[in-house]
Amino acid sequence: MIAFNFDRQASASIWRATLVAVMGWLALSPAASRASNSSIVGYYNVPVPQGNSAWVSGLVGPDVFQGAAASVAADVDGLALVTFTLPGWNGGDFPLHYAEPQSGSGAGLALDIISNTTTTLKLNTTPAAAGLTSGMVFIVRKHATLKGLIPDGGGFAPFQDSISIYGTNGAQTTYFFNNISGTWITILGADASNVVIHPGQGFIIQVGSALSLTLGKGEVAYVKTTPTQVTATANVPNLAGALNPLSSTTTLGALGIVSNLESFNDSVVTLNPGSLAQTGTFLSDGTNFINGLGTVSNGFSLPAGTSVVVNVNTTKNITLTPVTVGP
Repeated sequence: MIAFNFDRQASASIWRATLVAVMGWLALSPAASRASNSSIVGYYNVPVPQGNSAWVSGLVGPDVFQGAAASVAADVDGLALVTFTLPGWNGGDFPLHYAEPQSGSGAGLALDIISNTTTTLKLNTTPAAAGLTSGMVFIVRKHATLKGLIPDGGGFAPFQDSISIYGTNGAQTTYFFNNISGTWITILGADASNVVIHPGQGFIIQVGSALSLTLGKGEVAYVKTTPTQVTATANVPNLAGALNPLSSTTTLGALGIVSNLESFNDSVVTLNPGSLAQTGTFLSDGTNFINGLGTVSNGFSLPAGTSVVVNVNTTKNITLTPVTVGP
């Protein structure tokens, strides 16, 4: 288990991730005939240092549906029931999927699909909580899972190297690769291949020896160019990062979250790869990130693909800047 110790020591270390992208379209099933995928699909290599390092996947699964809702209503239990006109899917087609609104206050949220009929999606939110309205366009994707993201173990030493994900309660859960069964497992050996990693959600990789990890070899292989919102939970470490595998570096300001944070209260902590020691703590002044001396720090360099820790006193959604893909 990895415990964060956020002291005031500052030592920066930069590492590089390179995207190897190809242009193309995934052949979709009839149930996904209205999909509109990102045109960039491929993989990229992440040089993971020995020890502990914080990352975020810059890729998602393919769009399996895109369309405007005919209506949005609260079901008998209050959860959102979104109806579409002749969407072309079957009941039960989305057992491990999410719907992403493309507009409104909930634009970019990954809303879990609880169930679906031939025309409806039932989502794990209320219409009011996610700002859902009739006419709103939704994209449906399968969740990124451990198996979908790293199907072959990625060079992890079986049963030794690990990937850890933090829950909304701040609890850390650690997973290992079982090379015998070809599955991801919990510390107790239970199958964890379908454990979900949400878009923009960070994770910790712990390896005994440095390795070059390839992300995008499985079904999670598409660059996400739509908005991304993640929920930052109060008083627990929230790992998040920009979904941008198309560049070797980014900046603190380019995360796009400064205006979402409570001024001079919420903070962003950057981490040193290999040790997870804190390399900086930054506050929002409402417009810019500032360091402990009050210096504007929007240009503080971050390796693309790395995760930062977002600390908030009140649970809120934060919006990460989408990837811009040039012609």
